[in-house]
Amino acid sequence: MNDVVIVGAGPTGLMVACELALAGVSCTIVEKRGTDSAVTRAFGLHARALELLDARGMADELVARGNPLRTVHPGYATRVDFGRLDTRYPMLLIVPQSGTEEVLRERAAELGVEIVRNANVVGLSQDAESVRLTLADGTDLPARYVIGADGAHSTVRELLDVGFTGETYSMPMLLADVRVPGPGLPPINQVSAQGAIVAIPFGDGWFRVGAWLLNGDSEAGEASFAQIRDAFHRIAGTDYDMSEPRWFSRFAAERRQARDYRSGRVFLIGDAAHVSSPVGGQGMNTGIQDAVNLGWKLAAELRGWAPRWLLDTYHAERHPVGAAVLAMTDRLTRLVLAGSGIRLEINRRVMAALLRTGAGRRRILGTLSGLEIAYPPGEARPHPLAGRRAVDGPTDQGRLYEVLRDGRFVLLADDGVAAPWRDRVRQVRPLGRLGPRAALIRPDGYVAWAGDHDGIRAALVKWCGQADHPDPGDRPDRASA
Repeated sequence: MNDVVIVGAGPTGLMVACELALAGVSCTIVEKRGTDSAVTRAFGLHARALELLDARGMADELVARGNPLRTVHPGYATRVDFGRLDTRYPMLLIVPQSGTEEVLRERAAELGVEIVRNANVVGLSQDAESVRLTLADGTDLPARYVIGADGAHSTVRELLDVGFTGETYSMPMLLADVRVPGPGLPPINQVSAQGAIVAIPFGDGWFRVGAWLLNGDSEAGEASFAQIRDAFHRIAGTDYDMSEPRWFSRFAAERRQARDYRSGRVFLIGDAAHVSSPVGGQGMNTGIQDAVNLGWKLAAELRGWAPRWLLDTYHAERHPVGAAVLAMTDRLTRLVLAGSGIRLEINRRVMAALLRTGAGRRRILGTLSGLEIAYPPGEARPHPLAGRRAVDGPTDQGRLYEVLRDGRFVLLADDGVAAPWRDRVRQVRPLGRLGPRAALIRPDGYVAWAGDHDGIRAALVKWCGQADHPDPGDRPDRASA
Protein backbone atom coordinates (compact mmCIF):
# COMPACT_ATOMS: atom_id res chain seq x y z
CA MET A 1 0.00 0.00 0.00
CA ASN A 2 1.27 3.45 -0.89
CA ASP A 3 1.38 6.07 1.77
CA VAL A 4 -0.17 8.52 -0.71
CA VAL A 5 -1.73 8.30 -4.15
CA ILE A 6 -1.88 11.59 -6.06
CA VAL A 7 -4.44 11.97 -8.84
CA GLY A 8 -3.11 14.27 -11.55
CA ALA A 9 0.36 14.87 -12.99
CA GLY A 10 0.07 18.61 -13.56
CA PRO A 11 2.24 21.18 -11.75
CA THR A 12 0.46 20.84 -8.39
CA GLY A 13 0.40 17.05 -8.42
CA LEU A 14 4.07 16.88 -9.34
CA MET A 15 4.99 19.49 -6.73
CA VAL A 16 3.27 17.70 -3.86
CA ALA A 17 4.78 14.39 -4.98
CA CYS A 18 8.23 15.96 -4.81
CA GLU A 19 7.51 17.27 -1.31
CA LEU A 20 6.37 13.88 -0.04
CA ALA A 21 9.16 11.90 -1.68
CA LEU A 22 11.76 14.35 -0.33
CA ALA A 23 10.52 13.47 3.15
CA GLY A 24 10.76 9.74 2.50
CA VAL A 25 7.03 9.17 1.95
CA SER A 26 6.08 6.56 -0.67
CA CYS A 27 3.75 8.08 -3.25
CA THR A 28 2.44 7.31 -6.73
CA ILE A 29 0.84 9.66 -9.23
CA VAL A 30 -2.03 8.36 -11.39
CA GLU A 31 -2.75 10.35 -14.55
CA LYS A 32 -5.52 9.79 -17.07
CA ARG A 33 -3.44 11.20 -19.94
CA GLY A 34 -1.29 8.74 -21.81
CA THR A 35 1.51 11.21 -22.58
CA ASP A 36 3.03 14.35 -21.16
CA SER A 37 0.87 17.39 -21.77
CA ALA A 38 1.88 20.08 -24.26
CA VAL A 39 -0.81 22.45 -22.91
CA THR A 40 0.53 25.87 -21.96
CA ARG A 41 -2.57 27.47 -20.46
CA ALA A 42 -0.65 28.61 -17.36
CA PHE A 43 2.40 30.63 -18.30
CA GLY A 44 3.51 32.88 -15.43
CA LEU A 45 5.30 32.28 -12.14
CA HIS A 46 5.17 35.03 -9.52
CA ALA A 47 7.81 35.78 -6.91
CA ARG A 48 6.42 33.68 -4.04
CA ALA A 49 6.02 30.56 -6.14
CA LEU A 50 9.59 31.07 -7.37
CA GLU A 51 10.81 31.42 -3.79
CA LEU A 52 9.18 28.11 -2.88
CA LEU A 53 10.74 26.47 -5.93
CA ASP A 54 14.05 28.03 -4.86
CA ALA A 55 13.59 26.39 -1.44
CA ARG A 56 13.69 23.07 -3.33
CA GLY A 57 16.46 24.01 -5.78
CA MET A 58 14.38 24.37 -8.96
CA ALA A 59 13.79 28.11 -9.41
CA ASP A 60 17.03 29.08 -11.13
CA GLU A 61 16.58 26.40 -13.80
CA LEU A 62 13.11 27.77 -14.56
CA VAL A 63 14.40 31.34 -14.71
CA ALA A 64 17.00 30.20 -17.23
CA ARG A 65 14.23 28.66 -19.35
CA GLY A 66 11.83 31.59 -19.14
CA ASN A 67 11.47 35.30 -19.82
CA PRO A 68 11.65 37.38 -16.62
CA LEU A 69 9.46 40.49 -16.85
CA ARG A 70 10.21 43.10 -14.22
CA THR A 71 7.67 45.58 -15.55
CA VAL A 72 4.25 44.78 -17.03
CA HIS A 73 1.45 46.97 -18.33
CA PRO A 74 -1.76 45.05 -17.55
CA GLY A 75 -5.19 46.10 -18.71
CA TYR A 76 -6.21 47.19 -15.22
CA ALA A 77 -3.20 49.46 -14.56
CA THR A 78 -0.79 51.59 -16.53
CA ARG A 79 2.29 49.93 -15.03
CA VAL A 80 3.16 47.30 -12.44
CA ASP A 81 6.83 47.22 -11.52
CA PHE A 82 7.67 43.80 -10.07
CA GLY A 83 11.33 44.83 -10.17
CA ARG A 84 10.74 46.77 -6.93
CA LEU A 85 9.89 43.66 -4.93
CA ASP A 86 12.27 42.77 -2.08
CA THR A 87 13.04 39.22 -3.15
CA ARG A 88 15.60 37.18 -5.05
CA TYR A 89 12.98 36.93 -7.83
CA PRO A 90 11.60 40.45 -8.49
CA MET A 91 9.73 39.46 -11.63
CA LEU A 92 6.85 37.79 -13.36
CA LEU A 93 8.55 34.82 -15.02
CA ILE A 94 6.97 33.91 -18.34
CA VAL A 95 7.49 30.19 -18.87
CA PRO A 96 5.11 27.67 -20.48
CA GLN A 97 3.29 25.34 -18.11
CA SER A 98 4.84 22.45 -20.01
CA GLY A 99 8.29 23.78 -19.10
CA THR A 100 7.39 24.00 -15.42
CA GLU A 101 5.98 20.48 -15.55
CA GLU A 102 9.15 19.18 -17.20
CA VAL A 103 11.36 20.52 -14.41
CA LEU A 104 9.03 19.11 -11.74
CA ARG A 105 8.73 15.78 -13.53
CA GLU A 106 12.51 15.42 -13.69
CA ARG A 107 12.77 16.13 -9.96
CA ALA A 108 10.00 13.67 -9.16
CA ALA A 109 11.81 10.97 -11.16
CA GLU A 110 15.05 11.69 -9.27
CA LEU A 111 13.15 11.17 -6.02
CA GLY A 112 11.67 7.86 -7.19
CA VAL A 113 8.07 8.93 -7.82
CA GLU A 114 6.19 6.63 -10.22
CA ILE A 115 3.65 8.09 -12.65
CA VAL A 116 0.99 5.60 -13.80
CA ARG A 117 -0.59 6.79 -17.06
CA ASN A 118 -3.91 5.96 -18.73
CA ALA A 119 -5.31 5.64 -15.21
CA ASN A 120 -8.84 7.00 -15.09
CA VAL A 121 -10.29 7.21 -11.56
CA VAL A 122 -13.98 6.24 -11.37
CA GLY A 123 -14.48 5.40 -7.69
CA LEU A 124 -13.32 6.37 -4.21
CA SER A 125 -14.07 4.98 -0.77
CA GLN A 126 -12.43 5.55 2.58
CA ASP A 127 -12.55 4.49 6.19
CA ALA A 128 -10.67 5.51 9.32
CA GLU A 129 -7.45 3.83 8.19
CA SER A 130 -7.17 4.10 4.41
CA VAL A 131 -8.56 5.26 1.06
CA ARG A 132 -9.28 3.06 -1.94
CA LEU A 133 -9.35 4.39 -5.51
CA THR A 134 -11.00 2.40 -8.29
CA LEU A 135 -9.78 2.82 -11.86
CA ALA A 136 -11.82 2.39 -15.03
CA ASP A 137 -10.02 -0.89 -15.81
CA GLY A 138 -11.16 -2.33 -12.47
CA THR A 139 -7.86 -1.86 -10.65
CA ASP A 140 -8.09 -0.93 -6.96
CA LEU A 141 -5.41 1.35 -5.48
CA PRO A 142 -5.28 1.44 -1.68
CA ALA A 143 -3.43 4.22 0.12
CA ARG A 144 -3.28 5.81 3.52
CA TYR A 145 -4.13 9.17 1.96
CA VAL A 146 -5.22 10.50 -1.45
CA ILE A 147 -4.58 13.93 -2.95
CA GLY A 148 -6.82 15.21 -5.73
CA ALA A 149 -4.73 17.34 -8.09
CA ASP A 150 -6.81 16.52 -11.15
CA GLY A 151 -7.80 20.00 -12.25
CA ALA A 152 -10.92 22.09 -12.60
CA HIS A 153 -13.04 19.11 -13.64
CA SER A 154 -11.72 16.99 -10.77
CA THR A 155 -13.16 13.51 -10.48
CA VAL A 156 -11.83 13.25 -6.92
CA ARG A 157 -13.71 16.39 -5.92
CA GLU A 158 -16.92 15.12 -7.50
CA LEU A 159 -16.62 11.80 -5.69
CA LEU A 160 -16.15 13.63 -2.37
CA ASP A 161 -19.22 15.84 -2.90
CA VAL A 162 -17.65 18.92 -1.31
CA GLY A 163 -19.25 21.38 -3.72
CA PHE A 164 -17.62 23.78 -6.15
CA THR A 165 -19.52 27.03 -5.85
CA GLY A 166 -19.01 30.14 -7.92
CA GLU A 167 -19.80 31.29 -11.43
CA THR A 168 -18.77 31.19 -15.06
CA TYR A 169 -17.96 34.46 -16.83
CA SER A 170 -20.31 35.07 -19.73
CA MET A 171 -17.68 35.94 -22.35
CA PRO A 172 -15.42 33.13 -23.59
CA MET A 173 -11.70 33.77 -23.91
CA LEU A 174 -9.57 32.86 -26.91
CA LEU A 175 -5.99 31.77 -26.26
CA ALA A 176 -3.14 30.80 -28.54
CA ASP A 177 0.63 30.42 -28.68
CA VAL A 178 1.89 32.04 -31.87
CA ARG A 179 4.97 33.40 -33.60
CA VAL A 180 5.25 37.19 -33.82
CA PRO A 181 7.97 38.58 -36.13
CA GLY A 182 10.27 41.48 -35.33
CA PRO A 183 12.71 41.99 -32.48
CA GLY A 184 11.78 43.19 -29.05
CA LEU A 185 7.98 43.39 -29.25
CA PRO A 186 7.00 44.22 -25.64
CA PRO A 187 4.08 42.73 -23.71
CA ILE A 188 0.78 44.07 -25.01
CA ASN A 189 -2.34 44.68 -22.93
CA GLN A 190 -5.17 46.67 -24.47
CA VAL A 191 -8.77 47.20 -23.40
CA SER A 192 -11.54 48.88 -25.38
CA ALA A 193 -15.30 48.84 -25.73
CA GLN A 194 -14.80 45.87 -28.06
CA GLY A 195 -13.02 43.78 -25.45
CA ALA A 196 -9.51 43.04 -24.20
CA ILE A 197 -6.36 41.52 -25.68
CA VAL A 198 -3.04 40.41 -24.24
CA ALA A 199 0.23 39.31 -25.80
CA ILE A 200 3.01 38.05 -23.53
CA PRO A 201 6.46 37.08 -24.89
CA PHE A 202 7.96 33.75 -23.92
CA GLY A 203 11.29 35.24 -24.99
CA ASP A 204 12.07 32.96 -27.93
CA GLY A 205 9.89 34.51 -30.64
CA TRP A 206 6.77 32.82 -29.32
CA PHE A 207 3.95 34.75 -27.66
CA ARG A 208 0.95 33.82 -25.57
CA VAL A 209 -1.96 35.81 -27.02
CA GLY A 210 -5.43 36.05 -25.57
CA ALA A 211 -8.62 37.90 -26.41
CA TRP A 212 -11.96 38.58 -24.75
CA LEU A 213 -14.58 39.91 -27.18
CA LEU A 214 -17.39 41.73 -25.37
CA ASN A 215 -19.60 41.96 -28.45
CA GLY A 216 -18.38 38.92 -30.32
CA ASP A 217 -19.70 35.45 -30.91
CA SER A 218 -20.14 33.90 -27.47
CA GLU A 219 -21.38 30.51 -28.60
CA ALA A 220 -19.50 27.52 -27.30
CA GLY A 221 -17.05 25.88 -29.61
CA GLU A 222 -13.42 25.43 -30.51
CA ALA A 223 -11.16 28.38 -31.12
CA SER A 224 -9.68 28.99 -34.52
CA PHE A 225 -6.62 30.99 -35.47
CA ALA A 226 -8.81 33.20 -37.66
CA GLN A 227 -11.00 34.11 -34.66
CA ILE A 228 -7.98 35.19 -32.61
CA ARG A 229 -6.54 37.29 -35.44
CA ASP A 230 -9.94 38.88 -36.00
CA ALA A 231 -10.22 39.76 -32.30
CA PHE A 232 -6.84 41.52 -32.39
CA HIS A 233 -7.88 43.47 -35.48
CA ARG A 234 -11.10 44.61 -33.81
CA ILE A 235 -9.42 45.78 -30.62
CA ALA A 236 -5.90 46.81 -31.65
CA GLY A 237 -6.30 47.37 -35.38
CA THR A 238 -3.59 44.80 -36.15
CA ASP A 239 -2.77 41.16 -35.51
CA TYR A 240 0.99 41.93 -35.34
CA ASP A 241 1.52 39.45 -38.20
CA MET A 242 1.11 36.52 -35.82
CA SER A 243 1.57 33.10 -37.41
CA GLU A 244 2.38 29.41 -36.80
CA PRO A 245 -0.14 28.72 -34.03
CA ARG A 246 1.16 25.71 -32.08
CA TRP A 247 -1.79 25.66 -29.69
CA PHE A 248 -5.09 27.46 -29.36
CA SER A 249 -8.16 27.15 -27.20
CA ARG A 250 -11.50 28.69 -26.43
CA PHE A 251 -12.71 28.45 -22.86
CA ALA A 252 -15.06 30.07 -20.40
CA ALA A 253 -13.22 31.48 -17.39
CA GLU A 254 -14.63 30.63 -13.98
CA ARG A 255 -14.30 31.55 -10.34
CA ARG A 256 -15.13 28.57 -8.14
CA GLN A 257 -13.95 27.06 -4.86
CA ALA A 258 -14.52 23.78 -3.06
CA ARG A 259 -16.27 24.10 0.28
CA ASP A 260 -13.70 21.83 1.95
CA TYR A 261 -10.09 21.18 0.95
CA ARG A 262 -10.04 18.09 3.16
CA SER A 263 -12.53 15.26 3.51
CA GLY A 264 -11.27 12.58 5.86
CA ARG A 265 -8.12 11.15 4.30
CA VAL A 266 -8.54 12.96 1.00
CA PHE A 267 -7.18 16.42 0.14
CA LEU A 268 -7.74 18.78 -2.79
CA ILE A 269 -5.05 21.06 -4.19
CA GLY A 270 -4.68 23.41 -7.15
CA ASP A 271 -7.50 23.71 -9.67
CA ALA A 272 -9.28 20.78 -8.04
CA ALA A 273 -9.79 23.07 -5.03
CA HIS A 274 -10.20 26.44 -6.76
CA VAL A 275 -10.27 27.99 -10.23
CA SER A 276 -9.91 31.69 -10.94
CA SER A 277 -9.94 34.04 -13.90
CA PRO A 278 -6.61 34.16 -15.78
CA VAL A 279 -6.43 37.92 -15.17
CA GLY A 280 -3.61 38.37 -12.65
CA GLY A 281 -1.95 35.03 -13.49
CA GLN A 282 -2.66 33.37 -10.13
CA GLY A 283 -3.87 29.84 -10.88
CA MET A 284 -0.69 27.74 -11.10
CA ASN A 285 1.01 29.91 -8.47
CA THR A 286 -1.76 29.27 -5.94
CA GLY A 287 -1.63 25.55 -6.70
CA ILE A 288 2.12 25.33 -6.13
CA GLN A 289 1.67 27.06 -2.78
CA ASP A 290 -1.11 24.59 -1.89
CA ALA A 291 1.21 21.70 -2.69
CA VAL A 292 4.10 22.94 -0.55
CA ASN A 293 1.78 23.81 2.34
CA LEU A 294 0.22 20.33 2.37
CA GLY A 295 3.30 18.30 1.52
CA TRP A 296 5.37 18.75 4.68
CA LYS A 297 2.33 18.48 6.95
CA LEU A 298 1.17 15.19 5.45
CA ALA A 299 4.73 13.87 5.53
CA ALA A 300 4.97 14.79 9.23
CA GLU A 301 1.74 12.91 9.92
CA LEU A 302 2.90 9.82 8.07
CA ARG A 303 6.29 9.84 9.78
CA GLY A 304 4.58 9.96 13.16
CA TRP A 305 5.72 13.24 14.65
CA ALA A 306 3.04 15.73 13.55
CA PRO A 307 1.07 17.48 16.29
CA ARG A 308 -2.56 16.34 16.26
CA TRP A 309 -3.80 19.68 14.95
CA LEU A 310 -1.31 20.07 12.10
CA LEU A 311 -3.13 18.43 9.17
CA ASP A 312 -6.25 20.51 9.78
CA THR A 313 -4.22 23.67 9.20
CA TYR A 314 -3.99 22.87 5.49
CA HIS A 315 -7.63 23.83 4.95
CA ALA A 316 -7.53 26.52 7.65
CA GLU A 317 -4.57 28.26 5.98
CA ARG A 318 -5.12 27.68 2.28
CA HIS A 319 -8.91 28.01 1.93
CA PRO A 320 -8.88 31.72 2.96
CA VAL A 321 -5.96 32.33 0.60
CA GLY A 322 -7.91 30.73 -2.24
CA ALA A 323 -10.96 32.85 -1.45
CA ALA A 324 -8.85 36.03 -1.42
CA VAL A 325 -7.27 35.14 -4.78
CA LEU A 326 -10.70 34.53 -6.31
CA ALA A 327 -11.96 37.87 -4.98
CA MET A 328 -8.95 39.74 -6.36
CA THR A 329 -9.01 38.17 -9.82
CA ASP A 330 -12.78 38.66 -10.00
CA ARG A 331 -12.41 42.40 -9.33
CA LEU A 332 -9.72 42.73 -12.00
CA THR A 333 -11.70 40.68 -14.50
CA ARG A 334 -14.91 42.65 -14.07
CA LEU A 335 -12.95 45.85 -14.54
CA VAL A 336 -11.36 44.59 -17.76
CA LEU A 337 -14.68 43.29 -19.08
CA ALA A 338 -16.74 46.34 -18.10
CA GLY A 339 -16.33 47.91 -21.53
CA SER A 340 -16.12 51.33 -19.88
CA GLY A 341 -13.16 53.45 -20.87
CA ILE A 342 -13.95 56.01 -18.18
CA ARG A 343 -14.08 53.42 -15.40
CA LEU A 344 -10.89 51.80 -16.62
CA GLU A 345 -9.03 55.12 -16.79
CA ILE A 346 -10.12 56.05 -13.25
CA ASN A 347 -8.87 52.71 -11.94
CA ARG A 348 -5.56 53.07 -13.75
CA ARG A 349 -5.01 56.48 -12.19
CA VAL A 350 -5.93 55.20 -8.73
CA MET A 351 -3.56 52.26 -9.12
CA ALA A 352 -0.79 54.56 -10.32
CA ALA A 353 -1.25 56.83 -7.29
CA LEU A 354 -1.21 53.87 -4.89
CA LEU A 355 1.89 52.38 -6.49
CA ARG A 356 3.73 55.63 -5.87
CA THR A 357 3.34 55.14 -2.11
CA GLY A 358 5.29 52.61 -0.07
CA ALA A 359 2.21 51.13 1.60
CA GLY A 360 0.25 50.92 -1.64
CA ARG A 361 3.15 49.38 -3.49
CA ARG A 362 3.64 46.73 -0.78
CA ARG A 363 -0.06 45.90 -0.77
CA ILE A 364 -0.60 45.69 -4.53
CA LEU A 365 2.70 44.09 -5.51
CA GLY A 366 2.62 41.84 -2.44
CA THR A 367 -0.88 40.61 -3.32
CA LEU A 368 -0.10 39.94 -6.97
CA SER A 369 3.25 38.30 -6.24
CA GLY A 370 2.07 36.29 -3.22
CA LEU A 371 4.77 37.74 -0.96
CA GLU A 372 2.22 39.25 1.43
CA ILE A 373 0.38 35.98 2.08
CA ALA A 374 0.40 35.24 5.80
CA TYR A 375 -1.16 32.58 8.00
CA PRO A 376 -2.75 32.84 11.46
CA PRO A 377 0.09 32.61 14.02
CA GLY A 378 -1.94 30.46 16.41
CA GLU A 379 -0.61 32.09 19.57
CA ALA A 380 -2.16 34.44 22.10
CA ARG A 381 0.70 36.94 21.90
CA PRO A 382 2.60 36.13 18.73
CA HIS A 383 5.71 37.85 17.48
CA PRO A 384 4.91 40.14 14.50
CA LEU A 385 6.83 37.79 12.20
CA ALA A 386 4.87 34.67 13.17
CA GLY A 387 2.80 33.34 10.27
CA ARG A 388 4.53 35.55 7.73
CA ARG A 389 6.87 34.66 4.88
CA ALA A 390 10.46 34.20 5.97
CA VAL A 391 12.74 36.60 4.12
CA ASP A 392 15.78 35.01 2.54
CA GLY A 393 19.14 35.93 4.05
CA PRO A 394 22.64 34.66 4.82
CA THR A 395 23.41 32.02 7.43
CA ASP A 396 26.60 30.23 8.38
CA GLN A 397 25.51 27.37 6.07
CA GLY A 398 24.31 29.33 3.03
CA ARG A 399 21.21 31.31 2.16
CA LEU A 400 18.12 30.45 4.21
CA TYR A 401 16.27 29.14 1.17
CA GLU A 402 19.23 26.93 0.32
CA VAL A 403 19.18 25.57 3.88
CA LEU A 404 15.47 24.76 3.43
CA ARG A 405 16.16 22.46 0.48
CA ASP A 406 16.09 19.21 2.45
CA GLY A 407 12.50 19.93 3.54
CA ARG A 408 13.14 20.26 7.27
CA PHE A 409 12.34 23.06 9.69
CA VAL A 410 15.16 25.55 10.09
CA LEU A 411 15.99 27.05 13.48
CA LEU A 412 17.78 30.37 13.24
CA ALA A 413 19.58 30.75 16.56
CA ASP A 414 23.02 31.12 18.07
CA ASP A 415 22.61 28.47 20.78
CA GLY A 416 22.67 24.81 19.74
CA VAL A 417 19.37 23.56 21.16
CA ALA A 418 17.79 21.68 18.21
CA ALA A 419 19.98 18.55 18.27
CA PRO A 420 17.26 16.33 19.83
CA TRP A 421 15.03 17.15 16.80
CA ARG A 422 17.77 16.80 14.19
CA ASP A 423 15.74 14.42 12.01
CA ARG A 424 13.22 17.22 11.39
CA VAL A 425 14.99 20.46 12.32
CA ARG A 426 18.21 21.92 10.98
CA GLN A 427 19.84 24.64 13.09
CA VAL A 428 21.92 27.42 11.55
CA ARG A 429 23.26 30.74 12.74
CA PRO A 430 21.94 33.84 10.97
CA LEU A 431 24.65 36.18 9.72
CA GLY A 432 22.43 39.18 9.12
CA ARG A 433 20.17 41.06 11.51
CA LEU A 434 17.26 38.77 12.30
CA GLY A 435 15.09 41.02 14.50
CA PRO A 436 14.08 38.44 17.11
CA ARG A 437 16.85 36.53 18.90
CA ALA A 438 15.65 33.28 17.34
CA ALA A 439 13.15 32.08 14.74
CA LEU A 440 11.75 28.68 13.72
CA ILE A 441 11.08 28.51 9.97
CA ARG A 442 8.60 25.99 8.60
CA PRO A 443 9.59 23.76 5.67
CA ASP A 444 7.35 25.90 3.42
CA GLY A 445 9.29 29.06 4.26
CA TYR A 446 6.92 30.67 6.77
CA VAL A 447 7.82 31.71 10.31
CA ALA A 448 6.34 29.22 12.79
CA TRP A 449 7.66 31.04 15.84
CA ALA A 450 9.99 33.90 16.73
CA GLY A 451 11.17 35.25 20.07
CA ASP A 452 13.80 34.90 22.77
CA HIS A 453 15.99 31.84 23.27
CA ASP A 454 14.09 30.73 26.35
CA GLY A 455 11.02 29.98 24.18
CA ILE A 456 12.78 27.77 21.64
CA ARG A 457 12.19 24.40 23.28
CA ALA A 458 8.47 25.04 23.73
CA ALA A 459 8.21 26.10 20.08
CA LEU A 460 10.04 22.96 18.93
CA VAL A 461 7.73 20.70 20.92
CA LYS A 462 4.62 22.53 19.67
CA TRP A 463 5.53 22.41 15.98
CA CYS A 464 7.82 19.38 15.73
CA GLY A 465 6.53 17.03 18.41
CA GLN A 466 8.55 15.31 21.07
CA ALA A 467 12.24 14.84 20.37
CA ASP A 468 13.39 11.44 19.09
CA HIS A 469 17.03 11.94 20.08
CA PRO A 470 17.63 12.68 23.76
CA ASP A 471 19.84 15.65 24.40
CA PRO A 472 23.18 14.37 25.77
CA GLY A 473 23.11 17.25 28.21
CA ASP A 474 19.90 15.93 29.74
CA ARG A 475 21.24 12.40 30.44
CA PRO A 476 22.31 11.47 33.96
CA ASP A 477 26.04 11.12 34.51
CA ARG A 478 27.08 7.47 34.19
CA ALA A 479 29.35 7.67 37.20
CA SER A 480 26.53 8.76 39.45
CA ALA A 481 23.94 6.42 38.06
